[in-house]
Amino acid sequence: MTLKNTLTAAVLASGLALGTVPAALAQAQPDGAALVQEEGKMDSFVVAALAVDEVRNTYVAQLQTLGDEAEQQSLIQEANTAMVQAIEDAEGITLEEYVAIGEAASTDPEIAALLDTMMREMAPAP
Repeated sequence: MTLKNTLTAAVLASGLALGTVPAALAQAQPDGAALVQEEGKMDSFVVAALAVDEVRNTYVAQLQTLGDEAEQQSLIQEANTAMVQAIEDAEGITLEEYVAIGEAASTDPEIAALLDTMMREMAPAP
């Protein structure tokens, strides 16, 4: 997986495996563009995004081995929970802030480019 795909996977909708942003998060969400300006927030976002991507990769590999739709749905729910936990475990960022920054990056090419650069710098060596 290329780093750009990693960024895309991690940024979009909090990186949830094959689902969408939980409805509760879509309601009162902070301004992602404003969060980008806060000191350390982008670093925290990237750390969380890399953790989410690691979880995502683990579950995608498992998902590909399942043929039963009910088992797939169960695994997707488990993956979503694990990704949310990875974000919540990251210091300096909340789940709501993570989603807001991700959405800001999906609509603002400058934020996306900055995140892409940071992901390249902070990603573990392959």
